[in-house]
Amino acid sequence: MALGLGLAAGAAAAGELLWPEADVERRMLLAEEARTFRAVGRLNIAGARFCTATLVSDREVLTAAHCLYHPRTRAPVPLSELRFVPGHRLDDNAGVRGVAAAAQPPGFVMLEAPTPDDLRSDIALLALDAPVDPLDAPAFATGPLLADDAPTTIVSYARDRAQAPSISEGCPAVGVIAELLVVGCEVERGVSGAPVFAGSGAEARLVAVVSAMGTLPGGGEFALSVLAAPWIDGLRADLAAAAGPAPVGEGDTPEGATDGGAAVPPPLERPETLPQIPDVRGR
Repeated sequence: MALGLGLAAGAAAAGELLWPEADVERRMLLAEEARTFRAVGRLNIAGARFCTATLVSDREVLTAAHCLYHPRTRAPVPLSELRFVPGHRLDDNAGVRGVAAAAQPPGFVMLEAPTPDDLRSDIALLALDAPVDPLDAPAFATGPLLADDAPTTIVSYARDRAQAPSISEGCPAVGVIAELLVVGCEVERGVSGAPVFAGSGAEARLVAVVSAMGTLPGGGEFALSVLAAPWIDGLRADLAAAAGPAPVGEGDTPEGATDGGAAVPPPLERPETLPQIPDVRGR
């Protein structure tokens, strides 16, 4: 999802907000590197478009809520038209899975021209119709962004590189807009739902999901991302309620998805090092 943002004229005097001097390079993952990120995959939607999504357990996938809607009609996509392909890279992957149920925060609305405030709940948890073997694609844990974390990493599929994942490393977490984390990184269409990782190796954890991309007035790209930690427990409870005592079938609303049970998260706990960006408006 593309988003244009403008800063008010007085923003520069409001604090020590420093944007990256140059774009962080986005490059294709090498074959050996890609094995570390096999849990990241393509979420194919109605055979016509895709988002990025990530395993957070052997049967759960985290992505952006707006990926579950048609971009033009804004109608929900039937779950039967979703396919998750973990570890997709050229002619290799860790399998293909359907989606049995989905949960999104209450109040999320698919809008044609959302503002940052509209995107705060743009996150969804999907239940797959069969588990993915952890030996083929080990899932990532979710967790909070900590004040002493190094710059983050985004792994994604995009319009210009749809058949292999790309990685953007050293992406600074540079501020907060309407409780969305602003990550200074080069991104491209298709990145919606992509994971933002903190830490590395066995300590890597998924801290956020990319919702939108944008360009600063003076140049440079950024990603607006929804922090995962405040939402994940409520979304898991919602999926359990959706499953109920019997398998989820066609005809659930919408098509197996639910938006009524996830609790509204508490106020965002963010590191003191991340300044609030004042007076931001959507265009």
